[in-house]
Amino acid sequence: MTGNQAHSKLDGYWDRAGEQGYGQAMYRSSDVEAHVRGRLWHIAVDIAGALGVPEDGHVLDLGCGDGAFANQMLAGRYAVVDGIDKSEAAIKRANAESRGLVNYRAVDLVTLDYDTLPRYDAAFLIGILHHVKQATPDIVRALALRTDKMIVLEPNGSHLLRKVMEYAPSYRAAGEDGFRSKDLMAIFAVAGWRTEIWRRLNIFPNFTPGSIYRWLRPLETRIEDSRLLKALCTVDMYGLTLAR
Repeated sequence: MTGNQAHSKLDGYWDRAGEQGYGQAMYRSSDVEAHVRGRLWHIAVDIAGALGVPEDGHVLDLGCGDGAFANQMLAGRYAVVDGIDKSEAAIKRANAESRGLVNYRAVDLVTLDYDTLPRYDAAFLIGILHHVKQATPDIVRALALRTDKMIVLEPNGSHLLRKVMEYAPSYRAAGEDGFRSKDLMAIFAVAGWRTEIWRRLNIFPNFTPGSIYRWLRPLETRIEDSRLLKALCTVDMYGLTLAR
């Protein structure tokens, strides 16, 4: 398969996901979807608060997908929110559900001229960088000229089960290829970013059945707090500022 064919398949996958909604496309259980997305989204906003992002500020949701995070979380907290994603189908859905509270635009994040963007109080990158893995160094370097704060959510690329699952057809169709945390933090550092906050969270992969979720949920924070067991967590979250 050529590079253009691979990108075409990825674009098709995310357009279909955008049409039906990412939550429905990516999760086996609605209970797991509500728990994982709701909890991690709140933590992302909490990290932004810890970095000092003002609530009357202008923020960017880069790789906003179907707009669920921007519409449900960011629009109610910040004065101005911009959402950018490559999938026109996802942006169409985002606009339909935004009630005009978020400024959405469909554009390829790899070829985007970041110099055309305004200055932001913060940029949120929620699960996008591993989908543009080769371009990640350039993207985070370009963002350093547009903001001095980033909140990043990425899959834990050191999670053995997840890395195995990335060979499954559904994961390959979505272009899943998670970063190891040390590799991603090195990319941030080279681009001038300092990691202020790093948390490893969430024990529920997207395919977790609801019955298993309900059994394991009381153990989640204990696992996250354990130096040994937190390796089982599936998500890394970062709060970053520009190194002075």
